[in-house]
Amino acid sequence: MEPDTPPKWPSEETDEARGKLAIVVPLVLALLVGAAAAAYALGWVRYAQGNVAPTPPPAPLSIATVSPAAVAGQQTKTPGKPDQAALERVMREMVGDKRLGRHLKAAIAPLEGGAPLVTHGTGAATPASVTKVLTSVAVLEAYGPERRFETSTTLQGSTVTLVGGGDASLTSNDLDALAAETARELGTTKTVSLAYDDSLFAGPVLSPTWRRTYLGEEVGGITALLVDHGGSQATGYSRDPSLQAAEQFKKSLVKHGIKVDGKPVRGTKAGTQLAVRQGDTLREIVEYTLQHSDNQLAEVLARHVGLAAGDPTFDGSTAAITATLKDLGMDTTGLVLRDGSGLSRQNRIPPTLLVSALQTAANAKRPELAPATTGLPVAGWVGSLSRRFNFDAEPGRGRVRAKTGTLTGVSGLSGIVVDARGTPFVVVLMADGFKPEQTLDVRDALDDAMASVATCRCSA
Repeated sequence: MEPDTPPKWPSEETDEARGKLAIVVPLVLALLVGAAAAAYALGWVRYAQGNVAPTPPPAPLSIATVSPAAVAGQQTKTPGKPDQAALERVMREMVGDKRLGRHLKAAIAPLEGGAPLVTHGTGAATPASVTKVLTSVAVLEAYGPERRFETSTTLQGSTVTLVGGGDASLTSNDLDALAAETARELGTTKTVSLAYDDSLFAGPVLSPTWRRTYLGEEVGGITALLVDHGGSQATGYSRDPSLQAAEQFKKSLVKHGIKVDGKPVRGTKAGTQLAVRQGDTLREIVEYTLQHSDNQLAEVLARHVGLAAGDPTFDGSTAAITATLKDLGMDTTGLVLRDGSGLSRQNRIPPTLLVSALQTAANAKRPELAPATTGLPVAGWVGSLSRRFNFDAEPGRGRVRAKTGTLTGVSGLSGIVVDARGTPFVVVLMADGFKPEQTLDVRDALDDAMASVATCRCSA
């Protein structure tokens, strides 16, 4: 709406107003300059821009010999024996932080294995995206880190079928390359019909335990055929990624000289195989899923766990994840899983199970599970922690590698923290029951808690 009268600029004001401006403007400018200097000194500028950390990037996490990040002027020290008194003191500080509320569950344990040395709270908690740690461990155990899933095409009569193999890494470029190879294999055939087959996965494509508002914004339909992750939070996720991929494949076939009659229809992979496109390794997909907390990819990975057990549905996949963890020697008492991403608010995970999962993945005798830890976001640097660990939590940058988990009223961090002595610990923090407007305060409190372990001489 336009104002009733146009605003007057300083040059249009009276002499009296000019005189007032001559006094007020320099004063305001002085205050602004002072405020800017203070903001910079306090780190607010860096906070607004994200972390512009003063330390070099952390070294890759070595599972066999976990070490702290390379910090200027600091040498890595030999890991020591946990100091029980120091750990108890750190835990008291965490529990005493009122920002974390009354429902905090926490555990600190040695990375090399064993029960938690200190804990707070009992029972299981809503994990949110920390669920992805369990999904990652299970899918790596089921297939191994070098497994690649395929997308292919077949020909029966004049029908080309695009067959989804559950490759979560399939990109538009990959799909175009598959279309080019398919066109070459078709030879003199220049007109086809197009079908698509996503029957590798079964059951509903959306979990009945998800809030309707998640569809499109946080996740899309879970199918065995998707391109470019089926969408993104920025562009929105597709309810039917399979049809979306088929429509895009049709355009690529046309681009490569093949006429496609009609619209893509659901079909079967029967016929002669024409072309195959292999995706990224499972190791790469798991690491990306954890670093960026990609819900769509996590659910595809969960379906593969179900597929390996013979039931690639939501229920079958979560049952298979639970069984796989149990087979790995973990105590799954209290575990309730309704999905593989953590979007379901019905999920419940005991902190002790997360401790066991991280310890198992970090075990040098289980190198196939290593991506479940190497893929953890790095505080202040990588993935969903890249813009966190500011102010008091800055010392945790590069020394904390943890999976984030956030839903309304739920926030958590679970991962590996290297203390000031160079000793790695598994730290699990799960908070819930707080008001939505407290989310940022809780998140900062979790960062501070993790940083307190990083700065503690919790070993000797």
